[in-house]
Amino acid sequence: MSRAEIRRMRREQHKAETATYNLTRAQLEALVTEQVNDKLKKAKQDATYDAVNTAMVLFLTLPMEVLKNYYWQKSFKERIPEFNTHVLAYYQKWQDGELDINKLRDELWEYTGIRLEEQEI
Repeated sequence: MSRAEIRRMRREQHKAETATYNLTRAQLEALVTEQVNDKLKKAKQDATYDAVNTAMVLFLTLPMEVLKNYYWQKSFKERIPEFNTHVLAYYQKWQDGELDINKLRDELWEYTGIRLEEQEI
């Protein structure tokens, strides 16, 4: 086998191993858009997951800290588990549709003077 044949054989082998695709601009843009949308969707899911986890931690710990530091300083170790059980029970009621969020907002305003209003960002 001559050097030319060896080079030709290597070139043919390399072509067989290397895939070449011809795409139109529209096809390429569609592929890029799909990839970007998938990454955006994943980023949004991750951000939502992190926000929900942070909200749940704050939802359970902030009231507990206030009760422990200002109201139940001596008896908090006995009372906190029951308190958190009740908080989770009310959360479950809200998830099951037994509590109305608008009524809860109204009660927050009525009893504490705090008004929560939704804003679009």
